[in-house]
Amino acid sequence: MHKICAYYSDRFLDDYDTVDCENPYRVADVYTRIKDIADFRQPPPCPFEDLTLCHSTRLIESVQSDAGLFEVARLAAGGAMAAAQASLEAPSFALVRPPGHHAGFDFNGGFCFFNNIALATRKLLATGAVRSALIVDIDLHYGNGTINIFRDEEAVQFANIQAFTREEFFAELERAIDGAQRFDVIGCSAGFDTYIKDWGQLLHTDDFNRIGYLLASSHPHLFSVLEGGYYVPDLGKNVRAYLEGILEACS
Repeated sequence: MHKICAYYSDRFLDDYDTVDCENPYRVADVYTRIKDIADFRQPPPCPFEDLTLCHSTRLIESVQSDAGLFEVARLAAGGAMAAAQASLEAPSFALVRPPGHHAGFDFNGGFCFFNNIALATRKLLATGAVRSALIVDIDLHYGNGTINIFRDEEAVQFANIQAFTREEFFAELERAIDGAQRFDVIGCSAGFDTYIKDWGQLLHTDDFNRIGYLLASSHPHLFSVLEGGYYVPDLGKNVRAYLEGILEACS
């Protein structure tokens, strides 16, 4: 692979109502840093009926009350769903915002409105494209929304990587992907707020390269969805390192 399939829309630059740290500059910086190694494609909006695969009508309507936010959030979910489908051919990446892993069946929070990776995974299962999935969450914060949605679903295994040292982080990651071939697809909630200059103060840029390499080496069908990462000056650099690790594993 010379480039990675990536889903992105300029609508992700919209300044919708959210917290200051989850701003359009995040995806703008990533786009600029990865555009030479990414094959960008426009995401389709997630249909309303597909949102109900993971969320209650009450929650969907609460987001719908802000028309601008609703359209962008549907595109983020649609980008993740398209990336998941594309990963059945080759690894892919959804460069989307808002993030999603804190959105559960009937709640949201943590700058998240719809659970992008959960919707993407559930859509693959619902259409019969896959029968099982592993979701690995490398974000600093626990993917409480994702586990809420899949807690009773045997077809989906959720691994949340949380550690206090780099050594612990990689030990947890390697345990999570041990035997990954048992699953039909891997989805990664790709958060970068574990970065040494970000809130987590844990990982270095080269570590994200290693993460991408390990994930892609463990399974040919990998899709990644952007979650956190708030130190904007280095966010694009870190995402690029992660994607380069994936490309290296696939070369």
